[in-house]
Amino acid sequence: MITSIPINQLVKNISTNTRHLVILLLGFSSGLPTALTASTLQAWFTEAGIDLRTIGAMTLLVMPYSLRFLWAPLFDYLTLPGIDRRRGWLFLTQIGLIITISAMATFTPQHILQLGTWSIPWLMVIGFGTAVLSTSQDIVINAYQIEVLPHEERGLGASIYVVGWRLGTLISGVLALVLASQVGWKNTYLLMAGLMSIGIIATFIAPPPLVIQQVPRTLFLAVIAPIKDFFERYGLKTAILLFLLIMTYKASDALALALNTTFLLRQIGFDLATIGLVNKTVSLAASLLGGLVAGILMTKISLYRALMVFGFIQGMANLSYAVMAYYGKSLFLLILVAFSENFCSGMGTIALLALLMSLCSIHHTATQFALLSAIAFLARTFVGPIAALIVEAIGWGSFFIICFLLSLPTLLFVYLSKHTIQQLKHSSGAI
Repeated sequence: MITSIPINQLVKNISTNTRHLVILLLGFSSGLPTALTASTLQAWFTEAGIDLRTIGAMTLLVMPYSLRFLWAPLFDYLTLPGIDRRRGWLFLTQIGLIITISAMATFTPQHILQLGTWSIPWLMVIGFGTAVLSTSQDIVINAYQIEVLPHEERGLGASIYVVGWRLGTLISGVLALVLASQVGWKNTYLLMAGLMSIGIIATFIAPPPLVIQQVPRTLFLAVIAPIKDFFERYGLKTAILLFLLIMTYKASDALALALNTTFLLRQIGFDLATIGLVNKTVSLAASLLGGLVAGILMTKISLYRALMVFGFIQGMANLSYAVMAYYGKSLFLLILVAFSENFCSGMGTIALLALLMSLCSIHHTATQFALLSAIAFLARTFVGPIAALIVEAIGWGSFFIICFLLSLPTLLFVYLSKHTIQQLKHSSGAI
């Protein structure tokens, strides 16, 4: 069953258990690069005066998060020399992230204005490489979590990981915006690169896995077996329906937030410091609270009902941005909108995560979770350019209304999958 872990229990376990401390630090290392190729980079482009379509195209840098399943089997099949499989890959990806994030500080959006468009591909390539390394690190961390934690600690371990991940995104999303207004974007990105050393420390103090998964005999088997297992258990028709549900469940929410920073800066008129200190901080707290409330509610209601109810309210929350687009700049409204959107979105995220975990086979957890989470992220990959086109055509207010309407089809997919969802058992290892 989905459970909520008290904060005092989290602190106690982290301070006395090396595994839990490592998972907290690895969660931080996982969350840190996320905003640096998304909302923080979007703010950098916006402040540099880059046009809306280029900013929309820049959001495609998150594409590797949707395609992670293509190379996830490699981390089960290949072992680096000199260290165990999981920690070897962690160290390599973390060193790579330090290099690429530092490089992003060298090729800035300002080059676009000063030297023409020659630097755009370089910045995009470096940002894309950062996203590839970031999602690769996530794949390995997820596999390590499963292998290092006893079954009875997986729920607690998942909660600790989320705390670390949120701290990482807070630093790279909130603190980075504040720092950028004080010390500049280059120094901010260099600092973020330095903070990746926290992940390297975690990798070196990490205890070896309790469970050593058998290495597939061939790469072909590493790729095919998890996919074959999924379709054998659910059948082709049901599997496709589940894929549609997973792909669309957060799609409208992602579309509404795709150009959120640009909307607040350019359309409403807030400054970077205000967005960083108010909107992003409130968003983080609301998201955590929404996840906590969802966890409590899911001990009392079915997974099917949670998917329906939480899916509907996260779509409704998108309308709050339409209200802001109508009324204009208001600090109180900013706080209210940021809280409601992220609270409801946090509830939807927990319901979707519970579904993904319930669908995975214990024999192929890492690869299947990578596949399903990539499908969940797929729709979010292409929303940036689409959002830019819609906004230019109909304006911001109508855009957010469209986002709400697009949240309704996923509820149909949940309804059509009702029998399958009701057959699933909640895992005690879920968040």
